[in-house]
Amino acid sequence: MKEKNKIGLTLLVLLGVGSMIGGGIFNSPTDLIRVANPQAVVISWMIGGVGIISLGYSFYLLSNRRPYLNAGIFSYAKELLGQYTGFTSSWGYWVSTWLGNVALFILIFKTLGSVISITPMQSFLMASTLLWIIFIIQINGAQGAGLINAVITVAKLIPIILAILLGVFVFNKEIFNVPNWQSVFAYSGESTNLMSQISGSMGTILWCFVGVEAISVLSDKVEKKEIVGKATVISLLITLAVYMGISIIAMGVVPAEVLGSTDTAFAEILSRTVLGTYGVIIAKGGLIVSLVGASLSWVMVSVEAPYISAKAGFMPKYFLKTNKNGTPTNALIITTLLTNIAMFAILSPALQDMYYVIYNMATAAMLIPYLFSGLYALKVSNEDKLKAWQKILILISIVYAIYVLFAVGISYISGVVILYTIGILVYIPYKKELGQKLTKAEIAIMTSLLVSSLIITVLFIKGILVL
Repeated sequence: MKEKNKIGLTLLVLLGVGSMIGGGIFNSPTDLIRVANPQAVVISWMIGGVGIISLGYSFYLLSNRRPYLNAGIFSYAKELLGQYTGFTSSWGYWVSTWLGNVALFILIFKTLGSVISITPMQSFLMASTLLWIIFIIQINGAQGAGLINAVITVAKLIPIILAILLGVFVFNKEIFNVPNWQSVFAYSGESTNLMSQISGSMGTILWCFVGVEAISVLSDKVEKKEIVGKATVISLLITLAVYMGISIIAMGVVPAEVLGSTDTAFAEILSRTVLGTYGVIIAKGGLIVSLVGASLSWVMVSVEAPYISAKAGFMPKYFLKTNKNGTPTNALIITTLLTNIAMFAILSPALQDMYYVIYNMATAAMLIPYLFSGLYALKVSNEDKLKAWQKILILISIVYAIYVLFAVGISYISGVVILYTIGILVYIPYKKELGQKLTKAEIAIMTSLLVSSLIITVLFIKGILVL
C-alpha cells in the first residue's frame, strides 16, 4: 500500500529531470558558444557526460549499498569525515540550492523582459510573488508539488523536443564546422586553445546537471528506498540526451556570433524553422514554463536539505518542525526568506551577467558535497570489495569534481570559501544545542576559514579578485 504524500518512481524521475532541465537547457547554447566553438563543445559534453554519469553512478551505488543513510548526500560527508564535514556539506548544499533558485528567477524575468516591458522593480515584485505562491504549494505537501512539477516537466519537454526535431531540417554543417576551431573563437574572433575552451565549458555543463543528487536528497519522501538509484540513472540519461541534442542543433542552426549575443537562444533556433515567428513565442513561453517548474523542484529540494540534515543530527533541531502534510515549515520559511532577500539581484540592469555570477557560485558551492560523496563512494567500494570497473567509475567522479571546481575559477572558489565560513555562525550554536564543545580539529578548520575569508574579502575589495 502506498503511503500518503509519498513519491513513486514516475514522479521521482520527473522531479529529477525537472530539477536538471531548467534554465540551462535554454541558456546553455549561448553560455557555451561564448567560451567554446561547436566542435569543442561536443568534446566538452562528452567529458562532462562521462563525469556526471560517473557521479550519478556514485549516488546510485551509495543509495543501494548504504540505504540506511536517509540523508543521502549529507550523510555521505558525515560518514566520511565526521560531524563538522557533514554539517559543512549540508550547509554548502543548502546555500547552493537557494542561490540556484535566484539564478532561475533572474532567467525567468530576463526572458519575460524580452517579451513585455517591465522595470527591474516590477520584476523583483513579480518574482517575490511567484516565490510565495510556490511557498503555498510546498506547504501543502510533497506529493502535490510533485504532481504539479510532473505536469510542468512533460509540458516543457514538448517545445524542447520540437526544436530538436525541426532543427534537424535546417541544420547547416558549415555553421557547425567552424574553421580553425582549436585556435580562434567563432563568436568573438579572439585567439584560444582547446584546453581553455573545454575548461571554460565545464562550469556551464555541470550547472546543467546540478540536480542529479536531488533524488537522493528527497529519499526520505519516496515510497520505496530501492527506487532512488533507478530514478537517478533514468533521469540522468534522459537529461544528457536532451541537453546534447539541443546544444548540437543550436550550434548548427544559429551562427556563433548571433547565438552568443542573443538574450533567448532557444527563440533563435525555432525562428529559423518552419515555425518562424511562432517559434519565438513557443520558445519564450517554454522557457518560462521550464523555469517555473525547475524553481518548484528546487525550492522543494532546498527545503528538504536542512530538514533531512537536522534529522540526521548535524543541523539545528529548529529545522525539524513539520506540519500535518509532512512539510518542514521552519525550513521552508527560512529558505523562502533567504531566497527572497537574494533576489534583490534582479534589480541589477545587467541580468545576464548577474545570472552567470550566481549560477557559477551555486555550482562551485555544490561541488564540495559532490566531492565528499565521490570520496565516500570510494571508501565504500574498498570496504565492500567492489569490482575494478566500479572503482574506476568512482575515481572518475572524484577527478571530475576536482577538475570542474578549478575550471570554474579561483574567484568563485574564493567566494565559496566565504559562504562556507558564514556557516560557522550556525554550527557553533548547534554544538551548544547538543551540549558539546568544539573539538581541536574543528577550531583549527574554522580558524583557517576565517583567516582565508578575511584575506579573500580584502582581495575582492581591492579588485584583485573579481566575480
